[in-house]
Amino acid sequence: MSRTTLFDLVQQVDELDDRDRSRPLVIYAKNGAYAVRSSPALVCPRGEDESPACPLDSSLSEVLSVEEAREAIRVWSEWRGGVTPTSEERFRTVMFYSQNGAFVPLETDREGM
Repeated sequence: MSRTTLFDLVQQVDELDDRDRSRPLVIYAKNGAYAVRSSPALVCPRGEDESPACPLDSSLSEVLSVEEAREAIRVWSEWRGGVTPTSEERFRTVMFYSQNGAFVPLETDREGM
């Protein structure tokens, strides 16, 4: 798997082939759930023992699965009447879910998340 920035990887989650349910794809980045936009990141299948199934730089840790990232973005859009999120909104939505285990509430739109 090739490295990119976490921000760019989040923009590509819809294009990733995650059909093999026995080895779900996972997003890894430097500082995991607390990574920043420019953090080095990659996608790798999860192995049978829950560890990455590819060689992984020890500075990278799990952010969340590709499936969870897609779900967070889908719910964000549904809760906002089908609005397509901007690149920034996609990133913030995925990171909010990664850090909180919850979808971004509508109130954050008014509060300037």
